[in-house]
Amino acid sequence: MPRIPTQGFALLATLATILLLATLVLTLQTRSQSNLRLMARLTTDLQDQAARDGLHDRLRGLVAEAMSGSGRVPDGVPLTLTEGGQDWAVRVQDVEGLIDVYLAPPDILALLPIDAAAVASARTRALDALQPGERFPTLAMSLARFGIDPAVVEGMVTQASTTGALRIATMPDALRARAPNLPPGTREGEQVTHVTIAITRAP
Repeated sequence: MPRIPTQGFALLATLATILLLATLVLTLQTRSQSNLRLMARLTTDLQDQAARDGLHDRLRGLVAEAMSGSGRVPDGVPLTLTEGGQDWAVRVQDVEGLIDVYLAPPDILALLPIDAAAVASARTRALDALQPGERFPTLAMSLARFGIDPAVVEGMVTQASTTGALRIATMPDALRARAPNLPPGTREGEQVTHVTIAITRAP
């Protein structure tokens, strides 16, 4: 029986159509899965932000007491609080108990696990590009400009202090362990005027 050429073309067209439909279905499934993952992540982010906002509201009283001198000393020791069905590690830290990367003199910088002389030199070069008193927008940016690895100074530095001295009473344990003999200029007993709040998921 002789072959009919149009049958072969029809078969190829049918196969091409099936392949196109399969590709479209696969693309739609992939997009749907990506959208579902994105929605799940956005939902989690919103829930986390709501929990953080709730924690900040709960901490207002603690911070007010610390600033008035009648409450717990804000020394960065973690508190475990539950909010939104999740445990959170909350650290309230007096910034004057941290090393200010802008204002600290080299002998204070030397308390950090860094090359204090090199950092002081890099800081001078970086500050030459700024107006007097101006600072980079974030601490992470400042650390990068000064050549400091954020991981090795985590919880020990700030850029929100008003002096270059340290308040002994509110130093975090991570810094206190590196500073058994503090250099001259340290101080304590002054009123807390500014704190930082770090909120992370409890392990």
